[in-house]
Amino acid sequence: MRYSKLLFLPLFLVILAGCSGVKTYPAMARAGDTVAIAAGWKQHFSRNEIVVTITDANGITTTYLPGDPAVRAVVNLYPDPVSSIIISEETNQDLTPYAQIYSSSVNTNITSDDKDWWQTSVFIDLPSTMATGSASINIGSVSSETSSTTLEIIGGTGTVENFQTEFGPLNPDQLASMERVGHYIISFTGSVIPYGIQVELSHLPDVNNGGAGKVYVVNTRGDLKNINWVDDGASTLKVLLTPSQPKVLDNMKDFKFYVAGGIDGLIVNNVIAVDVNGNPVSGVVASIATNN
Repeated sequence: MRYSKLLFLPLFLVILAGCSGVKTYPAMARAGDTVAIAAGWKQHFSRNEIVVTITDANGITTTYLPGDPAVRAVVNLYPDPVSSIIISEETNQDLTPYAQIYSSSVNTNITSDDKDWWQTSVFIDLPSTMATGSASINIGSVSSETSSTTLEIIGGTGTVENFQTEFGPLNPDQLASMERVGHYIISFTGSVIPYGIQVELSHLPDVNNGGAGKVYVVNTRGDLKNINWVDDGASTLKVLLTPSQPKVLDNMKDFKFYVAGGIDGLIVNNVIAVDVNGNPVSGVVASIATNN
């Protein structure tokens, strides 16, 4: 399915946006238009968590509360897995000029060496009564993440984007299906990076066993590590993490993975870590955070 060109405009800005947003697309818009905001690497931006405040050139403020339909979608956009920035980083060569510098900038200044990169893009319908001139857009989440940007409001009557495809416009449910759903984030710490990790987790019964949801394990970077997992549906999930190449991963953060599917009550039972020779590596600890 081909989506509106507006949906993919901010993709490359994963290497440009840091703690706050830096750009709207387009940079100029009419009152009533739909704009896309490259908001940066946000962990807790969703339509049900963010408050959007728009102030026009006359100081008139419009506030969109969580769930407001004028916030059309909050979508995470990822770099192409075979983009130069990814391949140049992993092969230690510049396949295009300065690609490794750009990669290092993302890791150092934005993600603190977490290679799970994305650009959070927020699609907003502007108020139809905005004055012409410079306007500001500020976004805040319940977890205190923020993003802010400006755009120029020009004369004319705006048009709400319908995200046209060859099969017709996307409806709100289709837009929502591209957003993140609630999930658990499983990450690891330890003074020595192991070769492999096995983690056993427990949870409440899934929908097939009288409970809710169904386990689905998500690998954040399949080019870095392999994930093998099995879940009995009743209580136990086992996950085995090993590098995609026969070498130790660069960072403990590379072992991070997600558990999604609406399962409840996920906790860690035990962790077994080994080096490349199969010897135990002590001190490896798994932690769970929730992202709703």
